[in-house]
Amino acid sequence: MIKSNWMKALIVAGISLLLATGCSSGNVVKIGHQPTSEQTILAHMLKQVIEGNSDLKADLVGGLGATPVVLKAMENNDIQISAVRYVGTDITSSLGLEEFSKDPQEAFDLVKNGVAEKFDQLWFPSYGFENTYVFTVRKELADKYNLHTISDLASHSKELSLGTDSSWLERPNDGYQSFIKEYGFQFGKTTPMDIGLVYKAVDTKEVDIVLAYSTDSRLKEYNLVTLEDDKHFFPPYGASPVVRNDTLKQYPQLEEVINKLVGKIDTQTMTALNYQADIEKKDPAAIAREFLLEHGLIQK
Repeated sequence: MIKSNWMKALIVAGISLLLATGCSSGNVVKIGHQPTSEQTILAHMLKQVIEGNSDLKADLVGGLGATPVVLKAMENNDIQISAVRYVGTDITSSLGLEEFSKDPQEAFDLVKNGVAEKFDQLWFPSYGFENTYVFTVRKELADKYNLHTISDLASHSKELSLGTDSSWLERPNDGYQSFIKEYGFQFGKTTPMDIGLVYKAVDTKEVDIVLAYSTDSRLKEYNLVTLEDDKHFFPPYGASPVVRNDTLKQYPQLEEVINKLVGKIDTQTMTALNYQADIEKKDPAAIAREFLLEHGLIQK
């Protein structure tokens, strides 16, 4: 009886270990992502495009925190693919650089080469969009003052109120004081607030202009107009997948498969996809599948 129980326990332990390792002896890659709609949708796209175009399987590891958490998971080989990393974020956090070129191509080359040298990871070309800071106004205000770029605000700035998160007002390199020096004007009033509140605040005319994120679904929800950063004040935040080089060596087909998503998703498209998840409450996996099918990247 004791021997029988011992054997049962051994079998259960073996099954548990198999489940914990994703029921795999190989040919499985793990994709890590942060808990935003944007990252979750793109993680599902990667999973589906990998499984639909190769003999590999992909598991998702969600709920990862800030970039250092994702990076640590990559270094520990807990995940082999970061679903989304942003150029400006990695330059300042992972590479620890305080000064760098704001030219998009130069910044991309810097982060690609830096991440390869320091972490032995491949930074892929962008999905096709940036998730960067944008100044945003109501459409009626954009029409009234013919606003298209940030520079267009100069002649009206004294009569406009700005809503932004308090940290941006105080940041030394790309914060408000540096902005004033770069563009040569300041707003009549600044109102610090939680970043999640700025969209409603500009919609209800509590403020006239807000600093927002370029792919946030609430831009579409409130029909807000984003202004071009014509002096390239904000760092580039191009979004890309990143993969461990030893994983690419083990599964060389991965690079070609992942490259199928390169350049396929512009800012307007990503905003619309986020809108489907955040506002329409659609399942991120379904959103990803619909996009991939529409663009012929997977088969039914």
